[in-house]
Amino acid sequence: MDNLQSLFDKRQYDLVISLTKDSLDPKEIFLRIASFTCLSKIDEALDEVEKNASILEKANPYQLMKIHFELLLSKKLFDEARLALKHYENLPYISQEAEELMRAMKDRIEEEAHPETRPEFIPIDEVLETLEKSNDLKEISRVLFALKNYNLNIYIDSLKKFMVRQEVHPNFRTYALILLVDNKYNEEIEFLSLNGYIKVNPARIVPPFMSNEFNEVCRLITEKSDKNMTVVETALHLFNCYVMDTYPLDIYGDDKVVLSQAIVDIA
Repeated sequence: MDNLQSLFDKRQYDLVISLTKDSLDPKEIFLRIASFTCLSKIDEALDEVEKNASILEKANPYQLMKIHFELLLSKKLFDEARLALKHYENLPYISQEAEELMRAMKDRIEEEAHPETRPEFIPIDEVLETLEKSNDLKEISRVLFALKNYNLNIYIDSLKKFMVRQEVHPNFRTYALILLVDNKYNEEIEFLSLNGYIKVNPARIVPPFMSNEFNEVCRLITEKSDKNMTVVETALHLFNCYVMDTYPLDIYGDDKVVLSQAIVDIA
């Protein structure tokens, strides 16, 4: 064993693998697995783990678990890692160290299996330039949907300029206003609406799809569509578009029945 360890330390991995080919000694098997790993032969290392599992479990289950999980995750074998974890959890108590490893591994497997998408980073100078001057629809869309990743105070002045730009698509201006509504921005601002320039306080207006009036018109549209789901879906889509085009103007008035019937007739 000492000679094998010396060979391993000297990075003679192929020789270690050759000398341990038929070994049943757990220490030598662990060295064999480590040698395969150092040579980036992960599949071969996993084969050795599976072939000698019973021997390694009896000798040093904690070391086996650590190696086994690292090998599986390096190959992104998440289902196999879950099965391995379940197997190790069902073994008799090993140690507190092993218990902590299994708890940590449970979270790690899921985190690596379902990594969160990192938000796109756009330099703040580019954000401000796009809001104030760009006419590129794709670039404006990219920046608008990234704004939630920045502090509002950094871009608020540029966003105010954006919301009164005539060359900007109305839906983009509306999205910018909704962003301020969601942030409860409590200051009167100027906004270019369907009816021209208006003054609004985002903190005092209701989000476009959250009002009681909106819910009531949706209910009436569904009721007036005579259970025809194609008409219902088309009408609700048209109504949503109409709300976005006219927000934050009052489109409901006193007769929601007339409005809902008109939408259904168009659908």
